[in-house]
Amino acid sequence: MNLVEFHQNIEQVWDRIEEQCDEQGADIDFERQGAVFTMTFDNRSQIVINKQEAMLELWLASRLGGLHFAWNGNDWLNGQGINFWQALAEACAAHGEKVAFI
Repeated sequence: MNLVEFHQNIEQVWDRIEEQCDEQGADIDFERQGAVFTMTFDNRSQIVINKQEAMLELWLASRLGGLHFAWNGNDWLNGQGINFWQALAEACAAHGEKVAFI
């Protein structure tokens, strides 16, 4: 994946997060600022998703800790093979919102 594809892919990820949360009625506010996407929950807790351009990675920070994901040609996976979408759903639940990312 080149740099342009990386940024396009991440923008699609961020769009999908917003769409899925809105469709499922989740009470989450979203903010995009440069390489950072922040999800703020009703209880004021946050999940932060970062573009790590130098490594072409997607980073997720939440109450559950921090995870790094790399594109495998099909999906974003971390070193243990955990799918980004699964990790994000678990993080959202830990912050008080049940969201299924399909």
